[in-house]
Amino acid sequence: MRIRRCVGLVSAVCALLIAQTATAIEPLTPASAKGDVVVEPFALDATSFAPAGMKTTVYLPPDYAGGTRRYPVLYVNDGQDREAVKLRETLQQLIAAGEIRAPIVVAIDMPPDRMGAYGLSDRKAGTNLVAKTRYGGIGANAHAYSEWLAHTLIPAIDARYRTRTTPDARAIVGWSLGGLNAFNLGWQYPELFGRVGAFSPSFWPASDTTDDASMQRTRMAQRIVDASEPRNGARWFFAVGTAEEAADRDGDGVNDAVDDTRDMLEGWNADAGGMKGLKQLGYSTNDDYAAKATRADASLYLLPGGKHEQAAWARMLPVFLRWAYAVNAPALQATGRVDSYQDVPSAYVPARNVDVWLPPSYATHPERRYPVLYMHDGQNLFDPSMSFTGIDWDVDGTMTRLIDAHRVREAIVVAISNTPLRGNEYMPAKAASPEQRKYVLSDGYLRFIVDELKPAIDATYRTRPAREDTMVMGASMGGLISAYAMSEYPDVFGAAGGMSTHWPANDGAVIDYLAAHLPARRTHRFYFDHGTATLDAGYAPYQQRMDGVLREAGWREGRAFMSREFPGAEHNERAWRDRLDVPLQFLLGR
Repeated sequence: MRIRRCVGLVSAVCALLIAQTATAIEPLTPASAKGDVVVEPFALDATSFAPAGMKTTVYLPPDYAGGTRRYPVLYVNDGQDREAVKLRETLQQLIAAGEIRAPIVVAIDMPPDRMGAYGLSDRKAGTNLVAKTRYGGIGANAHAYSEWLAHTLIPAIDARYRTRTTPDARAIVGWSLGGLNAFNLGWQYPELFGRVGAFSPSFWPASDTTDDASMQRTRMAQRIVDASEPRNGARWFFAVGTAEEAADRDGDGVNDAVDDTRDMLEGWNADAGGMKGLKQLGYSTNDDYAAKATRADASLYLLPGGKHEQAAWARMLPVFLRWAYAVNAPALQATGRVDSYQDVPSAYVPARNVDVWLPPSYATHPERRYPVLYMHDGQNLFDPSMSFTGIDWDVDGTMTRLIDAHRVREAIVVAISNTPLRGNEYMPAKAASPEQRKYVLSDGYLRFIVDELKPAIDATYRTRPAREDTMVMGASMGGLISAYAMSEYPDVFGAAGGMSTHWPANDGAVIDYLAAHLPARRTHRFYFDHGTATLDAGYAPYQQRMDGVLREAGWREGRAFMSREFPGAEHNERAWRDRLDVPLQFLLGR
């Protein structure tokens, strides 16, 4: 079982996600907003590091005044550079072209002591992490500035504007020292910031500047990462110009600005006692975003000829905005046509990517309508480079083969990506323990699918929207949420499939729930299976118990439900890929 909990986050994060404020439903591809980005000042009172107060400038999407929906928010350090980096102009162009889901942008002018504020802090200890340099101390006010942004500015913006308040909808970006502080904010406040951008980030400050070798091994930002537990959820975008500087501390022929940032992604001598990077903490990485945009958790964009200046950051800005707010996610490697949507917003749960696989005849038969299969853990279904284990389910290949052999109906497959709150979203709420219930998000997750995603899919594609043509399927915890979905929404889903269904959760509490909440056997179907190795080795008694519930309720095996055991099969993507044709034929059989 792979339940990804809120690793490294305090329980308040989960509570914040549960309390997501409602927002209007958005289409998969929002219409381009007409009109101009609206700019208005937003000032705040004096604070310890800014006795005269802090000045911000807020950029509102063109359609803000005439609507009710809520928007993601981007906070920008060094807001006084807004014109030099072409902030409004770039936003205007990308929104008008329909390339991004428009955010609210809050540009924060630098504090009077920029070097003092734009540094690193230790939130837990409540201290500044000051770096002594020949330019002076960096970070003497970093903790105060970070706390002000987190606990004064963000609440003020959320109170004044229609914002989305989950971490996936809040980003911070900066450049140079402002980029260092953006990194610090993302790392220290993961319950607030789910997206972080750092252009030309100053990752060079070190605690020991005796010589180059000492600086290499004591770079403070990397030390923070090296000393951290694995973290889930945040995504990172770093951009560096290839001509930022000539210094080459380790003599490898690559300038330090590029080297320091690459080390943050990939680690520095991590296998030989050096320092871990994001990769060693479990983040997927892309060290050449310019060559190929991917969905990696952390990406490095190299700007050819880019220098450490505003003109270069203006060129990095549209790349970052597309990375953070693109309507369409980077393409998958898959057989057939897949439409990919990035960060589909929800009123009930954090945004996530959604990939829609279309059957072979979709383009050539414009009059035909298709059943729809909704599947969980979408990252694992089509592209091995994105899968949890590096092996995908090959849904696209298996569907194509079965369709060509006339063994299943052609169908649209909607792959819904999981989030770091996978376990919270996939654990059926009505079978959860009292302690779990305050964290469980499954009822909200199902409302996202039923009330938001399905209507958007039906409006965008030629579907057969009725119950008998709408199915849901997953593996492990994904099997639990699939069975729960059909029981909670029997008018929406006509069939549910669970591979290696994780019945042991709460010692079979979901089975007890289903026994009292089965949908009508004449109009619904269940598919369940399990292997006999690894985690699946303990599933047989629970599956037999579930089978007994169905038989006692009069469900006809082979027609209304199927239960299969696969000797030797393990609890992993390879095993599910190898037998995927079995549930697909049961759910979509001709």
